[in-house]
Amino acid sequence: MRTRTLYGILVLCLFVIGIVPTTAQEKEHFTTIKDKHRIESMQRPFMMSFSLGSNFNTGGNDYSEWFGSRADVATQFDMRMNVAFARNWCAYFDLGLSFYKVQTDDLVQNIGNALLDELIPGLSKIKPSVALGVSYIVERNRWQLMPRVGIGWMSAGCSSDNSTTVDGKTTRLEIDRSPMFFNAGTSIGYRTSNKCSVIFDVSYRFPIQSCKAIHTTTLPDIPPVIVTNKSHSWANDLSVSIGIQLQMDLKKKK
Repeated sequence: MRTRTLYGILVLCLFVIGIVPTTAQEKEHFTTIKDKHRIESMQRPFMMSFSLGSNFNTGGNDYSEWFGSRADVATQFDMRMNVAFARNWCAYFDLGLSFYKVQTDDLVQNIGNALLDELIPGLSKIKPSVALGVSYIVERNRWQLMPRVGIGWMSAGCSSDNSTTVDGKTTRLEIDRSPMFFNAGTSIGYRTSNKCSVIFDVSYRFPIQSCKAIHTTTLPDIPPVIVTNKSHSWANDLSVSIGIQLQMDLKKKK
C-alpha cells in the first residue's frame, strides 16, 4: 500500500514538473505574439503614402474660349512622403498626377496632343503637380490624424505661344496654365500594423498665382493692342482619395 502511495506521489510530481514549464512556455509564447502585434506610437516617423481617388473642379472654367476647359471630375493619384523634424511635426513632399483632357479650340495644341497620345496613349491627360509643406501627426491607439499645409506648382498643359500674320496684321496669343497654389489637406489613417496604415485623404488646392492669356494685335505704324485675361480656374480643385501608407520610426530604440 505504501509502495503504491509513493508511486502515486512520484507520478504526480512528474506531471507537475512537466505541465508547469509547458504552461509557462505557452504564456510566454502568447505574450510574445501579443507584443509583436502591439501598435507602437512613433516618435520620429517617416511615412510614404500612395492614394487614388477623384479630383473635383471647384474653380469653373474662366475664359474657356482662350484657356480651354476641363471635366468637372477627374482621376487623381498622389505619392506623398512625410519626414519628421520634431516631435509630431513633419515636412512633406507631394507628387500629384491629375488625369483630364483640356478641351480647346487651339488647332496646334490639339494636333500636338493627338501625336503624344499616338506615341503613349493617355499621355496628354497627365497634369503633374508638386507641393512642399508641413504636417502634424496625432495618434490615438490605431488611429492617425495628419493635417497639413503647403504650397506647390502644377501644370495643366504646356504653355502655348501662337502667332499668325494676315495682310500685315499680326495676331499673337500667349497662354500659361501653370500656376502656384496653396495646399491644405488632411489624412485619416487606421494602422493595420506598425508598418502599414489604410488612409482616407482630403486635399484642397487654391491658386495663389493667376494664369494669363495675352492677346496682342499688331498693325503697321500703329501701337500694338494688348488684351490680357486672367483665370483662377486651374489648380483650383478638391481631391478625395483612399490609399495605403508605409511607415517606420526613425528614432533609435535604446
